[in-house]
Parts: sequence; C-alpha cells; structure tokens
Amino acid sequence: MNESTNTVYVLSGYAECSAPHLGKYKLGNKHSIGLLTTDKNYQDNINQLKTFIKNLGWDSITFCVVEEVDDINVLSNDVLISSFQRAQKNGQSLVVNDQPITVH
Repeated sequence: MNESTNTVYVLSGYAECSAPHLGKYKLGNKHSIGLLTTDKNYQDNINQLKTFIKNLGWDSITFCVVEEVDDINVLSNDVLISSFQRAQKNGQSLVVNDQPITVH
C-alpha cells in the first residue's frame, strides 16, 4: 500500500554555484537551496539527490533541515507551491534563493 503519494520531503541547505552559465548566479557564490522530493527513502538515496543538484550546476551541497509536507496549503509563497507541484509531478524539484549567502 502506498501510504501517502502527496507527501513531499523538503531538504533545506546550501550549495555553491559551479557553472558559469547559470546567469544570475555568480560562479563560486553559495546560495540557500531547497530540494523537494517525493522519495520517501531520501536518506538512503542522498547521493542520487546530490547528483541531481550537481547536474544543475551546483556543488559543495550541504543539507541542514528536512521537513515533511503533506498539504500544499501550509506553504506560504508561490515559489514553494510551484516547486511542490513540480516535485509531485517529476519526483523532485530544486529551489535556489537568488541572494548569495554572505558572511559578515
């Protein structure tokens, strides 16, 4: 039995831009990321998920927080809502914060 096909796991963390062709992201800058996945076994498949992100032009990937989201109505902004829907359709979706992480 498939317990919850609507569940999306949100892995939050950061990654470094490793592809100069990403336009608004400067090579070498670190950005906050969110990987939304329907993979219930995300812990066992973390290397595959990181490969997905690397193939999109990001490296030095670190995850800090994981949340389980069952209800799209709890999401507060359009970016997360559309990413949630993409993850449900495609199995995973990456969200990158436009502003780089800066250390003061």
